[in-house]
Amino acid sequence: MTRITPAALETVRQRFFLRGETVAGWARANSFDERQVYAVLSGRNQATRGRAHLIAVALGLKPQLDVGSGESTRARKPDSL
Repeated sequence: MTRITPAALETVRQRFFLRGETVAGWARANSFDERQVYAVLSGRNQATRGRAHLIAVALGLKPQLDVGSGESTRARKPDSL
C-alpha cells in the first residue's frame, strides 16, 4: 500500500499557492468539506477510505482505480487545480 508522502503534499500546496487559489474555494467548487481537505493536505488524515480518499484522488495524490479494467490510472486533475 502506497502512502501519501510529505513531498507530494507540499507539491499540491505549492500548486494552490502558484495559482492563487484557496483550499477552501477548491473544496467548495469540488463539493468537499474544507476541513477534510485541510486534514488531507496537512497529513492528519491518511486518506485511506471514504471522502478523504476521494479528496486525495481529486487532488492527484492517489491513483484512481479504473473499475472496468482493474488497472490503476492517475486521477484526472480537476480543471480548477
